[in-house]
Amino acid sequence: MPSRQAILSATRVRWSSSPSTPKLLTPLCRRGTALTELPPTSPQPDPHQSSPPDPGLVTDLYQLAKPRLTLLVVLTTALGVAAAWPFLPRHEFGLTTPEILHRINQLLGISGGTALMAAAANALNQWWERTPDQLMKRTAGRATATGRIGGKIILIYSVITGGLGGSLLYFFGNSLASLLGLLSLTLYILVYTPMKKRTTLNTLFGAIPGALPPLIGWCGAGAPLQHPVGMSLFGILFSWQIPHFLAIAWMHREEYEAAGFRMLPVVDPEGHRTARTALLWSLFLWALSLVPVLSGAAGAGYLTIASVAGAYLTFRAFTLAQTRDRAAARRLFLASLIYLPVVLGALVANPSIS
Repeated sequence: MPSRQAILSATRVRWSSSPSTPKLLTPLCRRGTALTELPPTSPQPDPHQSSPPDPGLVTDLYQLAKPRLTLLVVLTTALGVAAAWPFLPRHEFGLTTPEILHRINQLLGISGGTALMAAAANALNQWWERTPDQLMKRTAGRATATGRIGGKIILIYSVITGGLGGSLLYFFGNSLASLLGLLSLTLYILVYTPMKKRTTLNTLFGAIPGALPPLIGWCGAGAPLQHPVGMSLFGILFSWQIPHFLAIAWMHREEYEAAGFRMLPVVDPEGHRTARTALLWSLFLWALSLVPVLSGAAGAGYLTIASVAGAYLTFRAFTLAQTRDRAAARRLFLASLIYLPVVLGALVANPSIS
């Protein structure tokens, strides 16, 4: 009868010579190592695992419009339309059902037309800035920056949205509203966009097309361009953009610098000029917001709200001037987000009609 040692030796020979035995196990089996004692192996990547899919053409086209920015355009345009109604001649504004339906259609048509014009401008802006957008974390994933959408699609998209938007402004508003929409698009693309690489004044010039939407709504509804409320809507939104966008540029100045954009916080590393500019424009905005009251176009309710909101925004700008840090810039940014709908909403809700 074979000994126990002979049986073990024969078993080892058969295991080591078997063609089906993995090479990794052969030396281990020769040493009599149990399979349960094999060292753990790191998981290998699956060669069939695909990378995250592209968002898709529909999603990319939707994002070309910069939805959040376009939403602001829609809201300010709608406020301009609604602000105009109480100041229209009585024979043009009534409470009959046909008149109410007409005003609702007007509100939707003018707001939608302005949104489409903004979508065209935003798409062209992204195509123009596709190269610097690749250098900024928050814009590197855009369809234009990654190359998912090319210039031909951008051109077709902009012609369709811009043309349809201008037509809606003319049909539901008037020729002045359509011209103001075209002016806003032109200034945004041909003036503001190239200036971002050349001068810190780009924020000031960019505030002009940014302030036109409420005026488009105001004039599209049939109110006169030179009315104090219409001019106040434009002036308030124009002035509001300076501290708002300076706060954004402060928070992202490293990215703007890497992309080559000459924002004021980029060329002002200590932040003295930036904070001082934001504070001065906040003070100017505070004073400008009182013009509708002084002209007799807004009531006491608006005066109270505009005064409190202006004081709070100015306080946040003053804090930024004192500390000159990112936290204060963010608080100013958040305060500006609260300020605009509150003040413009109060102006619409509390008119003073002579």
